[in-house]
Amino acid sequence: MKKIIMIPALVVTLGVGAAIGSTTLLSGSAQEKKILSMQEIEKKALAVVDGTVADIELDQNRYRSVYEVEVHADKEEYDLKFDAYTGKLLKQKKERQDDDDNEWVNANTATNLISKEKAIEAALTKAKGTVTKIKLDDGIYEIELKNGQYEYDVDVDSITGEIVDFEQDMED
Repeated sequence: MKKIIMIPALVVTLGVGAAIGSTTLLSGSAQEKKILSMQEIEKKALAVVDGTVADIELDQNRYRSVYEVEVHADKEEYDLKFDAYTGKLLKQKKERQDDDDNEWVNANTATNLISKEKAIEAALTKAKGTVTKIKLDDGIYEIELKNGQYEYDVDVDSITGEIVDFEQDMED
């Protein structure tokens, strides 16, 4: 008699446990965090510092994902770190600009430059993936893309929008 009562009780207990477990799994995946876009981070950086974004890089590891942003202002250079999921400012460092930075300002504030978005569009015609870095250096947009298997480095002319260099490597 005890076996007859024990078996249905065990089945009901396992069924309830499975239902609770599957609900937890479903709600956990529905709440998965999404990394903010570079454009969203650029807006947050410019809200912190009035200047020109010189470099944005997404740094991901097992423990944390952060955007590192370099902003050039009048006579200062700011290095900012943002949480890639929340956009929270994690670190802010201010330095005086040196001669290299002044050359950057002169070379990269021309009014005839294409936008970062146009440079990314050009890079995506050569390689598909997620943009993890974009930097404007000496008139060239240096763009890194990753697609899970490969890492691509695409250099785009900041005036013409033409691809001037392309490299493909296996992703680490």
